[in-house]
Amino acid sequence: MKIYCSKNFFVIMLIAIGLIFLILFLPLDILEFLSINIVGGPPINGKTWIEGVYAIGGPISMRILAILGILIILLTIPFILKLSKPKLSARKVNKYELFLFFIIAFIFLFINYEIGYSWWDSNAFLGMGPLFFQSIISLIVLGLSPFFIKKIFKLKSSDFFSSKENLKSNSIVVIIIAFGYGLISLLWHCCSFYSYKMFFFFFIIKLIQLWGICSFFYQWSLNMLLNIIKDWKAYTIISILFGLCYPWHTFGFAITFIFFGFLISYLTRKTKSYYTGLIL
Repeated sequence: MKIYCSKNFFVIMLIAIGLIFLILFLPLDILEFLSINIVGGPPINGKTWIEGVYAIGGPISMRILAILGILIILLTIPFILKLSKPKLSARKVNKYELFLFFIIAFIFLFINYEIGYSWWDSNAFLGMGPLFFQSIISLIVLGLSPFFIKKIFKLKSSDFFSSKENLKSNSIVVIIIAFGYGLISLLWHCCSFYSYKMFFFFFIIKLIQLWGICSFFYQWSLNMLLNIIKDWKAYTIISILFGLCYPWHTFGFAITFIFFGFLISYLTRKTKSYYTGLIL
């Protein structure tokens, strides 16, 4: 296949090989340091990082599973690049709509810095700190804002990335990517232990977080920016704001989610559906 010989894929292979060597040979204490500086403290049920390592079979098991995740994503990349790009519904963007986007984004960025980065308490139930519920409320407001913006500027449904048609045909690729990332995430063990609290955390709390962020940035904002600037510029703006606004509790996590935001932007453009981010 021509795509396997492309310069971009060659660079991706070099990066993947480099990551595999790092996972294989980095000492456990360095992996622990990186993990804590990305995810933060211990998992929400109070276990230590090293306890998480042995919960999934020990250091060798952890490294093998993470490498398997990298290989899964690497082998999926050619299929991602081959996904067709549906025609974008062209529309004029009101300057006040663009202004409102940046105002809302930066207000939430400030709120997330003041509240979202303070809600985590690994010793509390589900990791909920004293400002947890304020963070959830702000996310619900953020997620609902596109619905009000649609009425204010009299936008059409086609002006939003909320299609399900393209998502259905590409969902298997998205699910495989998510599975690969799930294996890689075993390096930081935020979900290495069976606990009913974890199910509540990921199916209720995380759903609200992801819906709020994806609704604002990928259902409305990405579509709007793609109508006025080039794709890569729109991806860059959305990804940076997505990474900084995502309600977590370390700047290491924000940086990693900026890169993750590029992937979501690319796949959202290909599927025309903000549900892509929810699946991932």
